[in-house]
Amino acid sequence: MTISKTHVKGYTVYCKEAESDLQVLMEKYINNEVSGKPLSSGNPMRSVEIVEYKSQKFIIKNDRERDPRLEKKLQDFISGPFYSRLIKILDRLSPEARACTADLYCVAEKTRFRQCYDVYTIHEYIDGEPLRSIDATNADEVKACVLQLHRAGLASNDIHPGNFIRTPGGALRIIDLSCKGNMKICQANDILALHRKYNINIASQGVTYNFIVLKEKFRQLSRKLRGK
Repeated sequence: MTISKTHVKGYTVYCKEAESDLQVLMEKYINNEVSGKPLSSGNPMRSVEIVEYKSQKFIIKNDRERDPRLEKKLQDFISGPFYSRLIKILDRLSPEARACTADLYCVAEKTRFRQCYDVYTIHEYIDGEPLRSIDATNADEVKACVLQLHRAGLASNDIHPGNFIRTPGGALRIIDLSCKGNMKICQANDILALHRKYNINIASQGVTYNFIVLKEKFRQLSRKLRGK
């Protein structure tokens, strides 16, 4: 497929041409002409809603949070805005390769110095229920889902039960990707989270993973020496 690029009210809008009708929905949403059912985002700088448009449900998010840390600003400058990269990655994948996660249809973002400070996104709505826990009953499925995500060149970077949806057909899908910055580091963070939080081990972690582990050990030692 192809990604169209236009400009609307100061936003640069990227939209999958196969979903061109959603560009109209994006404009209406930005103009407060449509609204949906709010969902908890846990952050006053982010909003998430389920919006029904032409008898189909979508997830629309608005994120205005900016990380003030210099490290994150440098990552953003090097990598560029996250969601406009994500829609292009997902667009290049086959439906089978991206079946483990939610598709992204449209992105409207404002940037300054390659850092996004205001972005609206329209995502595929996945019907189902979030996992209540990650344990021995679903560990193999969670591991397989994360590995499929990594093979697709993506990462979660926020592994917890609520980001895994069990569909009515029984499939497991991972949502709300937060893989900003270097993708290898984000994938290493996934592997580390699976191991530390849920005792799920993935072999062949590689150099990046070992670097992240060493970095975490250094931080723990530093905190211990400072009495924290």
